Amino acid sequence: MTVKKLLILLFLITSSNSFIHAQGCSDAGICTTGALNPDSDRLKFNKVDNKFTLSYQTYWQNYKEKAFDYGIGFSVDYKINSRSSLQLKSLYAFREGPLTTTQGISDITLSYSYLVKQWDNWNLSAVFGTKIPTSDASSTFEGKPIPMFYEPSLGTYDGLFGIALNSKAWHLSFGIQQPLTTLENHEYDPEYYKNEPNYELMKKWYTSSRHLDRKYDVSGRIKYTLRTSKWSFAPSVLAIYKHDRTYIESLENGDYLLEGSQGLVINSILEGSYNFSPHLSLSAIAAYAAKQRAFNPDGLARDYVVNLIIKHQF
Repeated sequence: MTVKKLLILLFLITSSNSFIHAQGCSDAGICTTGALNPDSDRLKFNKVDNKFTLSYQTYWQNYKEKAFDYGIGFSVDYKINSRSSLQLKSLYAFREGPLTTTQGISDITLSYSYLVKQWDNWNLSAVFGTKIPTSDASSTFEGKPIPMFYEPSLGTYDGLFGIALNSKAWHLSFGIQQPLTTLENHEYDPEYYKNEPNYELMKKWYTSSRHLDRKYDVSGRIKYTLRTSKWSFAPSVLAIYKHDRTYIESLENGDYLLEGSQGLVINSILEGSYNFSPHLSLSAIAAYAAKQRAFNPDGLARDYVVNLIIKHQF
């Protein structure tokens, strides 16, 4: 690696750690899946340059200066032909908060992207996929159930569907993620901590999520990319809407739909990429949660998100 390329690499690493206020995705998964999450560094038209793309990711997220989510990720993209591609992705996550620190493999997402229609300057693609849980979200701390934030897995099988419209500069997409199962074995309720010193903290920070029934998410993204031969910069806005309140079976309040768990999340995102060669690139991503829901019993809320991604294409 030349001195110039090394300096660029160090610059991107440094700038990625100098984060702006952020929340990347919800992230149940749909807005970072397949053609719904375009790569600013390698959007090409009319040809397939590489069959495989391996992506190595490190990330750091924060919520209300009290909870931290960080780890590493890996994804594999395989281009079957000029119209079709497959993607597999997952994370190894560390969750750190006032209660405890946990770690484990996050859910596995499988997706298939298909180029439906191609015009001179635009592509229309469809995405189909599923999220496979790596656990049933029934972890405990000192014998008591823990909040969903500390669970590496969301514990549900989900179906994913979306469409994306791309030009060389613009990206517009729409996606739906529908949980297919509920959290029958997840038992967290702050009442389990009633006789503990941290009881008031648990009630304040972690609303009950016992037997949680997560409703479907609808995501929409608009992205604009500026490119040179080596660099690309892409601001975008990502909105995630949950149509209905989350269903919870509380020990103290019985079964209810949590008011404030539905509604809109709006995220501002900035991405910068550098191509070292046709086969190797580096991306730094940061985002800001301009609007959040009042309650997130599924544990998905984030205030700050920073990602650093290395992509190897061959």
